[in-house]
Amino acid sequence: MLNQKIVIDTGETDFTFNVTSQAYNKYLNSATPTNKVQPATNFLLSTVEDSQTKELKELVKQPGAAFHLVGLVVDEYQPEFNFTVKKSKSEPSE
Repeated sequence: MLNQKIVIDTGETDFTFNVTSQAYNKYLNSATPTNKVQPATNFLLSTVEDSQTKELKELVKQPGAAFHLVGLVVDEYQPEFNFTVKKSKSEPSE
């Protein structure tokens, strides 16, 4: 699943994103609690089909658009995980 083509329908346009593990990891590493929108925008613009870059640039100028789109792309790219934490068999002494 290193490379995945993801199509997001915005109601007006079907944007195609070509997501690689390198682009995904770069996005995660650049997003911080105080800097989320610019990394999201950069990720989207770096993975969208070249012919759609100009149209996407206009779309992500709308408040919240980049953050919403990146959430959809990332949710589709990430596999489902069913991880759980096992409880320790020995109880800590008091």
